[in-house]
Amino acid sequence: MTRRKASTPPAEQLRVPGVAFLLSQLGYHSSRRWKVRLAPLGLDPRQVMVLRRLAGDEGRSQQALGDALQIPPSRMVALADALEQRGLLRRRPSPSDRRVRTLHLTKEGRRLLGEIMEISVEHEQELCSGLQPADRDQLLTLLNRLAAEQGLAEGVHPGAADPDPDDR
Repeated sequence: MTRRKASTPPAEQLRVPGVAFLLSQLGYHSSRRWKVRLAPLGLDPRQVMVLRRLAGDEGRSQQALGDALQIPPSRMVALADALEQRGLLRRRPSPSDRRVRTLHLTKEGRRLLGEIMEISVEHEQELCSGLQPADRDQLLTLLNRLAAEQGLAEGVHPGAADPDPDDR
């Protein structure tokens, strides 16, 4: 296949960002603001993702939770260790397989998750402040469609497997 010789687009076209750029720009902005909001809680976005998923599916094994979140086992161990050390989750022996430990939120984990959910609502309200409720709903529908088309798992940040949360 031969490539056409590229010509420089008109200046007005160069100044108008496309969808990909705007999604990246907003994603970066949202991610940075989210980290600032979480900082007082001493949590990073990956830990929040684990707590949220665990709350909705308590009693899963560490491996099953890691698989669902697409987090490699070694990183999942480190995340669970950090959350357990903070008293936010507890590991218990599985009733069906004594080699397996299941994960459960503690009372403090549930309390902190309530704070996280309040922060999440504030964060989303700030990001969507320029939209009417119907516009927000339409945007959510379109973004879900784009995410599904790209093969992204629902509720799982593709950066969860990255070694450093600052990479997101």
